[in-house]
Amino acid sequence: MKLFYKVEDKELLKVRNEIFKEVGIPFLLKNGFELSPFKTSWHGQYDRNSRGYTYDFSRLSSENYLEQLSVSIINGEKWIQIHLNIYELSPALNSLSLLKNFDGLEFGTPDKISTKMRLRSDEYKAPPLFYMLFLPEHKLGKFYSKSDYKSEVAKLSKLIQSDMQNINVFVEKWHKMFVPKKTDWEGNLL
Repeated sequence: MKLFYKVEDKELLKVRNEIFKEVGIPFLLKNGFELSPFKTSWHGQYDRNSRGYTYDFSRLSSENYLEQLSVSIINGEKWIQIHLNIYELSPALNSLSLLKNFDGLEFGTPDKISTKMRLRSDEYKAPPLFYMLFLPEHKLGKFYSKSDYKSEVAKLSKLIQSDMQNINVFVEKWHKMFVPKKTDWEGNLL
């Protein structure tokens, strides 16, 4: 006799990926984000053993900032991790497609990720215990029954949809915390 409802890690990974694909991606696209053009960008499953999914998105702002959004959905955990970072490109860029011949790896080096913000985590100024207890996160919460599980899936889906629909709120929060680093098109600091 089972005391608690158990969902295998493989199913948790699958459902989180489906949530992001079904409600996250469409709203990012509506907000002007595109799949990142860099040669090294990920757009889904990153290995044949289904250890996780990574999605990279980019858009150009009216100020000619490169806004990058990276999403990680990793097997063995309950999170959908969403990170935002913004760069000032020089020379100015009029289309993301001009970046397709670059690998983009320089944008992920330690001197550039100090301004990377994890949505629903890094933007809070209160002690972590406070916001972890009272504010929603991009995570499947605890569940003890099948109906609890379905409820948690629905809550995560609704939160991802709302946050991706309102992604500009997080971009504004990022700008209150950081100043875009000036880089060339390959990500080298200027």
